[in-house]
Amino acid sequence: MLPFLLVDDNHEILSFLKWELQEVGILSMQADNCQDAIEILKEIELKAIFLDIVLGHENSEKILSFLKSEENLKNKAIKVILMSGLIDESFSDKYRNKFFEILEKPFTSEELSQLILKLTK
Repeated sequence: MLPFLLVDDNHEILSFLKWELQEVGILSMQADNCQDAIEILKEIELKAIFLDIVLGHENSEKILSFLKSEENLKNKAIKVILMSGLIDESFSDKYRNKFFEILEKPFTSEELSQLILKLTK
């Protein structure tokens, strides 16, 4: 299976996600900023990206724009899981069909396990 990309400026969340994926045999790459994430997306074909909306002083819109761009040669079919602690019901309703999944922080190990199962089917 192709690896996953984990993008969050919170290193504890990156570690938690990486550990959960390793438990089921999925490799992952990590980035804590937009530029590093885009470099990985340019170089490696990936199955999915767990993407935090706010990355420190940056907005993940740069990464989403890259994914839609002509410059994205390797990851046209990547599944995007948007993550944030700032998600409310109106946000979820508005963007539910634009992403594979919207994951509200904090999330549990069980919620993540169910999502990983959906991603690997």
